[in-house]
Amino acid sequence: MNACPVRASRCISPLLLAVTVILALGQSACQDSDPLNQNASSQSLGEAARGSKARLRVQVDTIRRVRMTSSARVTGTVRAFHHAMINAETQGRVIARHVEAGASVSQGQLLIELESSRLRLELRRTVASLSAARTVLAHAERDYDRAQQLLAQKAMSTQRYDDLEHAVNRAEDEIALAMVARDTAKRNLEDARITAPFAGTVDALMVDLGDFVTSGTAVATLVDLTRVRIFAGVTAREAARLEPGTSARVSFADLGGATFEATLQSVGRVANGSDGTYDIELWMQPVGGLMRDGLVAQIELTDSNETPRLMTRRAAVLRRDGHPEVFVVVEENGDSVVRARTLRTGRSDGDWIEVLEGLDEGDRVVWDGHFALDDGSSVIVDGGSAPNVASDAVNNEMTSIASDRGNTDHVAVELLE
Repeated sequence: MNACPVRASRCISPLLLAVTVILALGQSACQDSDPLNQNASSQSLGEAARGSKARLRVQVDTIRRVRMTSSARVTGTVRAFHHAMINAETQGRVIARHVEAGASVSQGQLLIELESSRLRLELRRTVASLSAARTVLAHAERDYDRAQQLLAQKAMSTQRYDDLEHAVNRAEDEIALAMVARDTAKRNLEDARITAPFAGTVDALMVDLGDFVTSGTAVATLVDLTRVRIFAGVTAREAARLEPGTSARVSFADLGGATFEATLQSVGRVANGSDGTYDIELWMQPVGGLMRDGLVAQIELTDSNETPRLMTRRAAVLRRDGHPEVFVVVEENGDSVVRARTLRTGRSDGDWIEVLEGLDEGDRVVWDGHFALDDGSSVIVDGGSAPNVASDAVNNEMTSIASDRGNTDHVAVELLE
């Protein structure tokens, strides 16, 4: 092929040069030809050149259904599996701290001990009261037994008999009250020894030796971090598809990106009043003693039952007038053109986004080269070939002229090529 002449500032178009040569040679070689025929030939070439359409080269993806590997990513907060603020249940002065903050304790282990001499005296008093009540009951029962014999012999009035029967009942009630008082004193004495309600770690102690505490005073904080609960919120769409037992991957930026497996335990059914999300709870059993109450967790929930969904590239989606829109390549009259489609989108997964409405499986969507497109624009799909309308028209016209121009058109054809 002959390269186009190069100038310092521009290169002359081969097409324009070809047309110019044809017209010049035609005028010089056939000055006696019909001027009307020459004008007609020139007009045909111009119309052929103007008939070409500007086409943009684009890249497309075929819409298909795929399964999303990750269904939800949410942020949650770690809470100890058990967390208790331990309060005194009786009053007394602290005489011993048997553990310190950070100590690991077993269930029932002694933490704080209160002075209990007064409580022991109270217990002894209630025991004595109970014994006295039992003596009274025994005496009342003997009197009642004699009264039954006398009543049978009609040697006792009915009124006296009823009084003795009432004395027995009252003595029984006194014993019941004495037993309650004894059990209360016994419980108060036991409460002077404050123990761990579950196995865990002492997070804090709030009292010291000599402090006087009353019932309800906080004395220690105990946490169990051998397992943890993770609380987060999900949208209504996510809540509808999640089921207890779903596996999740939980990572912690504050722990250098450490990742653990967790299990979804529950999904709330009442929306949170502050942000409209639904609470979820996951259980996790960490290793290495790394967990802390209040850590922020990144939760990735997966769904093994996820159904394939229509997906398109995020890069294909344009936003016009506040609505997501894509261009779809269609064939019209043997030509590839694009048509604008307004979408309704759903969840995203990396570079892909779910299509809820606006596209069908198999549609070819433009994802590169679409910013300069309008509805109805002609395109060349990358990897295909486009007909050169202008070149075909010019070549056909030159062939017609060649029959009248002889070797003149041979030069024009070589220039065009």
